[in-house]
Amino acid sequence: EIHAHPHWLRTNKLTEKRKHRRSSIRLDVELVYPEGGKNRAKTRDLSIEGLFVEAMGDKSPALGALVTITFLSIPHQSGTYSIKARVQRLTDNGIAMTFIDFGLDDLRFIETLLPSPA
Repeated sequence: EIHAHPHWLRTNKLTEKRKHRRSSIRLDVELVYPEGGKNRAKTRDLSIEGLFVEAMGDKSPALGALVTITFLSIPHQSGTYSIKARVQRLTDNGIAMTFIDFGLDDLRFIETLLPSPA
């Protein structure tokens, strides 16, 4: 059985494609698809570049699809926050997405969710 994130891949910088540090963080999100329809999911990890949400049901977006991600549970904040993203990768475990049309407000929002660098 091959896992989506084997330990050696995470620790080997030669095979690591990400430019930004990821943080394991579990938040409730809603994915809204351009053709209509939506799905609730939980984030598994998050960076200022994108996020990975755990598989949810049988309705997955297509590779390359544009999705609006609405954060429903935001620590220390009320209300919701939405960011647009593109589906980068589909796995048996979930969906990896990269943020698009990412503005300064979006960056500030994501930084409030990430732990401060040690």
